[in-house]
Amino acid sequence: MQDPTCIEEAHGEYDERFLEFIKLLAEIGKDEKLFPKDCRTCGKKFDSFPQYLCATTPRGHTLEDCSDVMDRPFTMVYRHCTCGNTLVLTLTQETFPMLDQMWDMLKYVAEERDQTLQDVVSQFVEEFTDYILFRDNPCLGLAVS
Repeated sequence: MQDPTCIEEAHGEYDERFLEFIKLLAEIGKDEKLFPKDCRTCGKKFDSFPQYLCATTPRGHTLEDCSDVMDRPFTMVYRHCTCGNTLVLTLTQETFPMLDQMWDMLKYVAEERDQTLQDVVSQFVEEFTDYILFRDNPCLGLAVS
């Protein structure tokens, strides 16, 4: 029996509460404030969010809410370049207007499932990465410069 909180898209099953935010994250690569992104260590250039996800690997917790420290909606997305350098994308209300709502939803799901926020965030990151990489499929022949 299918989990009632999950819905199936053409390329996978996603928690329906995540999907709205996943689709919004899929659009951030069009923001000129975020991309292209360069690795300052090796010089690799990532032209889009899908390419960035494809050509890097997750670093630890990957997604961190820094709103309390920054005193405004502020999230850091951590990934490793192939050279080993840690790359950081900064999401703010300006680049991702639903940032507060996304974190509220993640906290709610963690409480509802009696899981740690870190576990729910890890699932969310896995789902948005799968969704974006399947949808845009930058891993098929796009070279990173």
